[in-house]
Amino acid sequence: MPNVTPITLSIAHINDTHSHFEPTPISLAVNGLEDRIYANVGGFARIASVVKSFKQETQNDTDGFLFLHAGDCFQGTLYYSLFKGEANATLLNMLNLDAMALGNHELDLGNAAVSKFLDQITFPFLAGNWDVSKELPNKPFPVKGKAPLLAYDPDLKIASVLTKEFGGKKVAIFSVALDKMADIAMPDPDTPFVSSKETIINTVKYIHEEIGTPHIILLSHLGYDQDLKMAEEVEGLSVIVGGHSHVLQGDFSNLGLGDMGPYGRQINDTLVVQAGCHSLALGKLTVTLDENGKVTAHSGGNFLMLGRGLAMDASWDQNLPDEAFQKGKAYLLEQPNVIHCRGDEGIKQVIAERYRPAVDKLKSDVVTNLPARLRHIRVPDEKGGSQIAPLVCEAMIYSARERGYEVDFAIHNAGGVRVSLENGKLTAAEVAGRLLPFAIDLMLYKPTGLQVMQALEGAINNATNNGVEGTGDGSFPYTAGLRYTYECCKPKGQRITQLEYQTLGGTWKTVELEKTYIAVSSAYTSQGKEGYDSLKCMSELPRSIYVTLADSFIEFARTKDTLLAPEENLLTYLPCRSND
Repeated sequence: MPNVTPITLSIAHINDTHSHFEPTPISLAVNGLEDRIYANVGGFARIASVVKSFKQETQNDTDGFLFLHAGDCFQGTLYYSLFKGEANATLLNMLNLDAMALGNHELDLGNAAVSKFLDQITFPFLAGNWDVSKELPNKPFPVKGKAPLLAYDPDLKIASVLTKEFGGKKVAIFSVALDKMADIAMPDPDTPFVSSKETIINTVKYIHEEIGTPHIILLSHLGYDQDLKMAEEVEGLSVIVGGHSHVLQGDFSNLGLGDMGPYGRQINDTLVVQAGCHSLALGKLTVTLDENGKVTAHSGGNFLMLGRGLAMDASWDQNLPDEAFQKGKAYLLEQPNVIHCRGDEGIKQVIAERYRPAVDKLKSDVVTNLPARLRHIRVPDEKGGSQIAPLVCEAMIYSARERGYEVDFAIHNAGGVRVSLENGKLTAAEVAGRLLPFAIDLMLYKPTGLQVMQALEGAINNATNNGVEGTGDGSFPYTAGLRYTYECCKPKGQRITQLEYQTLGGTWKTVELEKTYIAVSSAYTSQGKEGYDSLKCMSELPRSIYVTLADSFIEFARTKDTLLAPEENLLTYLPCRSND
C-alpha cells in the first residue's frame, strides 16, 4: 500500500426513511409539564437544511464531507402507496446523497421497482452482495447494467466499490445487505444475495491491495447487532454506517424517548453508527482515521429536527395553552440533541405542488377515534406486547367473516405493523400511509394444528435468534382467536407449551395437532417467510379474499366509535434469562 496519511471526515447519515418526506408528529416529554406535548419532527426539507449547515460548519476542520443513506427508502407512507419509487427518487436526488445502500424494503415488490428507481436516481446505489450477473435478459425491467447500481462482482467475489478522493486522500465505500433477503423480501430468483461476511472480508482485502487505502466505510443494511458483530469479527473496517433495525443511538430520555446507548459504538478499531428511522433524526459524525484506517477520535450525535409548532395531540386539533407552549419551547431550545431549523424551500415546494394534493384527499377521512395512545412493539418487553398488532388480527377475522368465510383465527407478523398510534383522530391516511403501508392482500389458508404450532415457534425463534440465525424481530407473531405460550428455554420444537383457539361461541379449546383449521394472514406470512416455514407445506395453496391489510383495518375501525387496546392478552412470552 502506498504511503497513507490520517484523514478526518464529517459524515451526515440517515437510514430507513421509508418515504417520510414530511415532518412526523411525535409526543415528547418536557420537564415541568404534566402531559406530553407534540412536535412535528424531521422531514426531508429539514434534513437538507441541516446537512447543508453541517457541511459548512466542518469544511475548515475536516478533509472531506459525505452524506450517506443506509437503505430502506421505500414503503412507509401514503407518498409511497400513491407514487411508489418516483417520489423517493425525486426527493432523494434533491438531498444530493453521495451514496445509498439497498435495503430489504426496496425489494418488497421485486426487482422491477428497483429497476425503475435506478432509471430515476442521480446518486450511486450500493448493493455489494447482490449478484445480478445472471439476471435473465428478457425482463421488461432488469437491474443488471443500470449505471447507478454497484452490485456484487462474481469474478472477484467482492462488492463493487465507490471511491471518493479528498485532497489526494482516498476513502472507499461499499455496501452489503441481509444474506437472507429472499426470506424477508421478494428479489427475483435469478438475482441471489451472497454471504455478507465473505463479501466484506474479500472487499476489504481488495481495497487494501488494489485501491490502496485503509480508509473504508461499510454502508450496511444488516441491522445493528450484525453491524457490531462485523466490527468485532472483521478487521479493516473504519466506520460502519448502518440501518435496518431503526436504532436511534444516543440518550433521548430528556425527551421521553429512551436511551439506546451512546452515539457511535466503537468495537476494536471500528466505529458503528445508526440514526433511527422515518427521517426524524440526522446523524452528524466527525471521525479521524489514522494511517491504518483505525478510528482515533470521533464526535457528534443524532439530532431531532424541530420546527416552531407544538400541540396537545397528534392530529394538531388542540393548540397548547400559551404558558405550556412557552415552557415547552424554552425547554426544547435548551436540549443538546435537538436542532430547530427551517426546511429547504425547494423540497417543500416540490412536495406541496407535486405530491401532497393526492395525499391530502385521504387525510380528511376519519375512520375512528383513539382515546389513548396504542403502543406497538415487536417483541414483548416488561410492559407487554403490541396493543395494535392484535387489533390488526381482529380486523382480518372481521373482514373475512364479513365476506362469508368461516375463519378460526388470524396470525400477523409484528413487522407488518409499522408505528404506534397516538391519541386523537385516526384517518384513512394514517392507516394506509403509516400504520399498514404494505399493499398486501389477506389470504385464507388451511394449516394443521401442528403446522400452526411449528409456525409460531419458528417465527419467534427467528425473531429472537433462539437456536437459529434469524432475519429480524419483525417475524414475531401476534394473533386473534388464537392464544399461545412460548417458553424460550424449552428444547427446540417444544417451546409452544399452550395453544388454544376460540370458537364462535367464545369458548377456548386446545388446538388439535392433526386437525385442519382455517386461518387468515397477509400474503407475506402465509407464504412461509421469516420462520413461518411450516406454512409452505400446506395441502392447498392460500387464496386471496381480495382486501388489503390497510383496507381491512379501516373497515374494522369504522365499526368502533373509539378504538381501544384489546381487553385480553393472547400471548405469554417467557424469554430466556442469563441465569436460567
